[in-house]
Amino acid sequence: MLPAATPGHDELVEILIALDATDPPAGRVLVPDREAHEEVRFAGWLGLLRVLSELMGSPAPEGKEP
Repeated sequence: MLPAATPGHDELVEILIALDATDPPAGRVLVPDREAHEEVRFAGWLGLLRVLSELMGSPAPEGKEP
C-alpha cells in the first residue's frame, strides 16, 4: 500500500487497470474520479507505462519532449 502522502504529489489517485491479455499485457486503464470517464487502451508494458504517464501528467524528461 502506498503511503498517505508521497513527495511531489498533492493527492491520492485511484487507477483501474483491466487486463484483456497477460502475455503481452493488453487492456484498458480508467481513472474513475476524472470528469471524462474514458477508458484508454494499451498493449505491452511500454504501452501501459505510456498511458499511466499521460494520465498522471508526468512531465517529459528534459530534452525528451514528444
